[in-house]
Amino acid sequence: MAEVSADNISLINNNSGPYLLLGQKTVLDPPPGGNGNGRFDPGERGGLVLALRNIGNENGENINTRLRSDDPRFVITDSVANYGTIPACSTRTNESHPFQIQIHAGMPKETSVRLSLFITGNGYNDTLTFSIIVGELVVTDPIPDNAQPPIYWAYDDGDTLYPEHPVFSWVEIRDIGTRLNLSDDQTVQVDLPFTWQFYGTQFNQVSICSNGWVAPGYTTATVYINTALPTTSLPGVVCLNWDDLYPPAGNGVWYYHDAPNHRFVIEWDSVYYLSSQQWDKFEILIYDNTIPTPTGDNLIVVQYLTGNNYVFNTVGIQDPTCTYAIQCLFDGTYNRGTAPLVSGRAIKYTTVAPTAVKEEQAGYQPRTGLRVLPNPARGMVRFAAPVSGAALLFIYDQSGRLVRTVTGNGNWCWDGKDDYGRAVPAGVYFCRLNCENNRIETKLVLSR
Repeated sequence: MAEVSADNISLINNNSGPYLLLGQKTVLDPPPGGNGNGRFDPGERGGLVLALRNIGNENGENINTRLRSDDPRFVITDSVANYGTIPACSTRTNESHPFQIQIHAGMPKETSVRLSLFITGNGYNDTLTFSIIVGELVVTDPIPDNAQPPIYWAYDDGDTLYPEHPVFSWVEIRDIGTRLNLSDDQTVQVDLPFTWQFYGTQFNQVSICSNGWVAPGYTTATVYINTALPTTSLPGVVCLNWDDLYPPAGNGVWYYHDAPNHRFVIEWDSVYYLSSQQWDKFEILIYDNTIPTPTGDNLIVVQYLTGNNYVFNTVGIQDPTCTYAIQCLFDGTYNRGTAPLVSGRAIKYTTVAPTAVKEEQAGYQPRTGLRVLPNPARGMVRFAAPVSGAALLFIYDQSGRLVRTVTGNGNWCWDGKDDYGRAVPAGVYFCRLNCENNRIETKLVLSR
């Protein structure tokens, strides 16, 4: 949204005429052209509603607009909208005639597109520029690596709208596995009971470092100063909690072949940080080749039993050429798609691409059984589900913050306000119904 300084406001108030600024931007991407998440994603088509605010002291009359993109992959198939008269100190939108957009399927996620809105009217002529991010990630989305197209994706247990999201289930191997008597800044190599394919390359060993990372294959690196990914200071790697750790304090590092469950488990058991008296307990599960993926690469799950000091660490993966990477966390800065590391968090690294959002939102009726009417919605929203007895409906914003709790029995109504009675902004909201020892989830697009 454009901003106006105090000096500009004074100038506007001292001169007659309208003065238009860009307000709320709303993406309309319902099925079948879109996935209903309120954001433009690669391959989608949908509408764009722009609000114009007149902060001048006269009406803006016969306001017409034309939208232009500086990226040929962001195609505007209907670029004209008429706003009519925008009275002074008021806002108007093109909701009755949204701009129509088509996104090229090959456009990378997280691409920022610069747009120009040309505005004309009776005695008025101006151009407003702004940006829209295509494929913008939010905390409930999986994260792709930087390959084009992506090879690996990271799903955490908060990505509940995707079937690939992991469910935290701690595997304790202390006293049943083998303890590695790792000293400070030490890496050892362990033979694997199966072949680990990682980014298309096969390995028969795993190198385990005291500093919270594992590398497929053989390495003697012991790097303890964590950096951003990708980095040439390490080979191909899975960074569970890359930091300067000290296994002699705590219960050490263990490994175990959990053959009945087709996985090799490595656990840092209450290992201390060298710079403090804090400690954390985390593990990696490397699944064998009986768990298929589209590329044949092995499935990897990292789990965090505690959440004491994930502050100045690195969490993510990188390929053996040190070219492609997923960085979930680095020195306190999270990827937008990563939920904060807390006790009970799980992250899955897999080559299975996310496809579930479109499938689950087809026709706006989720397969989970929670119906939303209407969707998109502007005012009151009604939810219905075939459940018996009272149940709680939780509504979250795109950041994962709980904004409203609604009670009901088979039917629930939401007025678009938070628990404090304040109207929430337009956007995508995630709805979770807890009932009968089960969870039913869907998404809602709220417009204003």
